[in-house]
Amino acid sequence: MLILGGTKYLGRHLTEHALRAGHDVTLFNRGRTGTELFPGVPRLIGDRTADGDKAGLAALGTGTWDRVFDFSGFHPRQVAATAGLLAPRIGQYVFMSSVAVYPRSDRAGRSEDAPLLPPAADDGEYGNLKVACELAAEEALPGRATSIRAGLINGPGDPFGAFTSWALAMAGAGVVPCAARPSQPVQVTDVRDLAAFLVRAGPGPFNVMPPPMTFAEMLEACRRAGRGTATVRWTEDENVDDLGGFIVQPRDGSDDGVFQLSGERARQAGYVSRPFTETARDTIEWAVRTKATFTNPH
Repeated sequence: MLILGGTKYLGRHLTEHALRAGHDVTLFNRGRTGTELFPGVPRLIGDRTADGDKAGLAALGTGTWDRVFDFSGFHPRQVAATAGLLAPRIGQYVFMSSVAVYPRSDRAGRSEDAPLLPPAADDGEYGNLKVACELAAEEALPGRATSIRAGLINGPGDPFGAFTSWALAMAGAGVVPCAARPSQPVQVTDVRDLAAFLVRAGPGPFNVMPPPMTFAEMLEACRRAGRGTATVRWTEDENVDDLGGFIVQPRDGSDDGVFQLSGERARQAGYVSRPFTETARDTIEWAVRTKATFTNPH
């Protein structure tokens, strides 16, 4: 396996999972993060620039792999250059996409066959870029590309805090203000379950999402998992986003379909989601033990 990345959040979990399962792993990255991780694992150093400059991919000029995992492709020219270079020497290309490829909607149960946003060039919005990246991977490897669409990915090691800050708040005491509707749907994908699915996913797109729950159910599960005594103050204030804000959707329900996607295709292909309380418990314990700080100012 070749992992483009491999030392941050999802890439690190996948590397750990693959090594435990006995796979031969090679990492390709800039060599700036987690240099102390995975001693003995071969590392190729390079830089995938947004414009797809092939000079930064020189280390990938030789070698063969059964499966490649792309966690660092955000621009279509990046993906086209990397997938095109590797295509003659690999079996399958697994690209980490996003639920952002779908238009905002209140429609529940959308599958992988639902309409996507129009693809965009390198100066487009995030979701449009991810659509273009998916197309670039499929064009380079027809029938051998896999696009993984996930949204809120959580678990130990979360660098962002969009979910973990809510979990920590509910594991504490006092009153937690929340501008979400209690009935707002949300889907949380455990990073470890996602990593386990990645090594077995076949070609095609997959919504790797567990069944939705309500925001109230999520917060209550976090309170139980963290043995907290916090209470929720539901509010309609506009600026109560200090605790993991971006997952709070519009109050009119117009975007509720974002976290009501169908994950049936992934489940049929072997995706198994653990109980959410386990995800919440392990994430809270990790964050407390490591005194975690987050990229986003939640």
